[in-house]
Amino acid sequence: MTSASLEIRSVVETFPGNLAVFAHDSIIYDNHGANIRISEKGSGNRPYQSGALASKQLFDHGRFEAEIRAAPGVGLVTGFFLHRDAPRQEIDIELAGNDPRRMLINVYFNPGDDGAAMGFGYRGSPCYVELGFDSTLDFHLYAIDWRPGRIIWSVDGVVVHERVGWDPTPLPHLPMLLHANLWAPRSEELAGRVNKANLPSTATFRNVRVSQLPRHQVVQRTSMELGVSA
Repeated sequence: MTSASLEIRSVVETFPGNLAVFAHDSIIYDNHGANIRISEKGSGNRPYQSGALASKQLFDHGRFEAEIRAAPGVGLVTGFFLHRDAPRQEIDIELAGNDPRRMLINVYFNPGDDGAAMGFGYRGSPCYVELGFDSTLDFHLYAIDWRPGRIIWSVDGVVVHERVGWDPTPLPHLPMLLHANLWAPRSEELAGRVNKANLPSTATFRNVRVSQLPRHQVVQRTSMELGVSA
């Protein structure tokens, strides 16, 4: 097992279902970690400004974890997930501000080899997990353990959900980037309607770690220390 720095970048690319633009200055680093702040600084059909982080590296199967304090507020979603395009595949952890005692997990799949133009018609398989605590009040450790034919989600070291291939959907099988973000869905079904009285609001990520399992089955551990433990 070897250690190295996990290279990350702040991203400004947003997506159609997001009411917020992403900007570099919405991310502030301090001794708590990486603080992503959403505020009323947007314009037009994206009235809010927030931030997003993504790894510079693509990862194969492995364990992906972070200590997260989710953003409070109806209409806001704190995300920690793996994602790729061409074809689109994704493994999600989402914490909605209107229901902070539950975690939404999801898997998206499109078939094809790397470069296949499959970004639509993908399958999603959402599932809610009861947390037993308010995710906006303190840091908790969230993890995705992505293995060939199996995905395991855990919280504070306890397994909370598990999927195997084709139950209920195929599992991603191509390298993906690791992401963290805070966004405001256009659909009120996911998190409700944004209450501007709750803005600005902040999600904080720290001690992000990756234990990668390459195809030759040698585990390589990388880490991104976002601040220090309290």
